[in-house]
Amino acid sequence: MSETARHDLHNCVQSLFDTLIDIREGYDEFVERAEPSIRGCIQDLRSQHDEDIAAIERVASKQGLELDRAGTLMANVHKAVVRIRDTFTDLDGDALNTVADGEETVVKRYDDAIKCLSPQDPLHDTLKGQRDTLQSKINNILQTV
Repeated sequence: MSETARHDLHNCVQSLFDTLIDIREGYDEFVERAEPSIRGCIQDLRSQHDEDIAAIERVASKQGLELDRAGTLMANVHKAVVRIRDTFTDLDGDALNTVADGEETVVKRYDDAIKCLSPQDPLHDTLKGQRDTLQSKINNILQTV
């Protein structure tokens, strides 16, 4: 693989990785403030993102792709949105639509990263499986709302 292609691959995977880290940090804040009726759902998504982050990092590292766990400023935005929403309304079942919308954005990031990968790349199958699991969780959320 050329150095340019490797760099492009790294950037593509890092972008998804940053998104997962950012949204996971937002969920830390959300779990603290959520009504008990939805706390389990948010904890489940947070745990899923933790597992996905670790798996991506493990598979990427085996390929020599070192990913940065710093995330981006969007983590602060996610936290601020949770705080603001909690100030004006309860973080209850009504908030799950917003959660599902945010997770749909994550699914799109997965799709973008998957497009960058060859089907023979071990990350390809890892990301497809994670995306499919996440989409299933989103569908479950939307059915309960």
